[in-house]
Amino acid sequence: MTGQGSPMPPHLPSASGGVPPPSSTVDEVEELLYILSHDLRTGFRAILTIPDFIEEDLSGLPEPQKSMLAEHLEMLRVQARRSDRMLLDLRDYSRIGRLASPVGVHTLADILARCAETAPLPDGFVLHVSGTATLSGPLNELVMLFRALLSNCVKHHDATSGRIDISTSQKGTMTRIIVADDGPGIPNRFRKDVFEMLRTLRSRDECEGSGIGLSLARKIVTALGGTIEVLDSGDSRGTAIALTVPTPPPTEQSPT
Repeated sequence: MTGQGSPMPPHLPSASGGVPPPSSTVDEVEELLYILSHDLRTGFRAILTIPDFIEEDLSGLPEPQKSMLAEHLEMLRVQARRSDRMLLDLRDYSRIGRLASPVGVHTLADILARCAETAPLPDGFVLHVSGTATLSGPLNELVMLFRALLSNCVKHHDATSGRIDISTSQKGTMTRIIVADDGPGIPNRFRKDVFEMLRTLRSRDECEGSGIGLSLARKIVTALGGTIEVLDSGDSRGTAIALTVPTPPPTEQSPT
């Protein structure tokens, strides 16, 4: 989700689903987005530390004023952390496809191992993987893709524990990977909406998501020449997201 480099793919769809703007315009907007998100984070990092100074200065305040102040300061911290997280996600989103990252061939197992290193699942959540797959693309973006999908499973779960299943299959020259969870699921009428930028189906007080994760996932998959969709779950619990991407030719399948 970061930076400067090659132009955006001309086939990238706009957020509204209409005709995308010229790639040069997309580059300019995303460069501006990167700069703004980087600079604004400096301010939010300051906001995160200011409450600590206030608490120190007012440590002698009597109750109940002290408790009330502590509650308000914690609300400030929560909002600052949330905004900082959104800026990080926006920065990463702006950099997809624009960094001069080397394209390589990577196994799904290696990608998931790197996800576990940088963003391990919380205690109580278990990941099961059936099947193998080999993917071609920049490693940092492939890791970003699955990190976003796994994070989505956790953030939108209605319990403190759960199961995530990843399965793979081959369809001609395409590899299909399904990431499924046992959470509350997504109503069918919202299946397309979840990939829109800053779209969340629950309030941010209920869920800490920025509303960018699945938009980011779609952008990466599209840049890889693939598609992503939420599968119809009927009335049952759980969400299953399927992504289909080109399979690397056999001559390229020596994972790095």
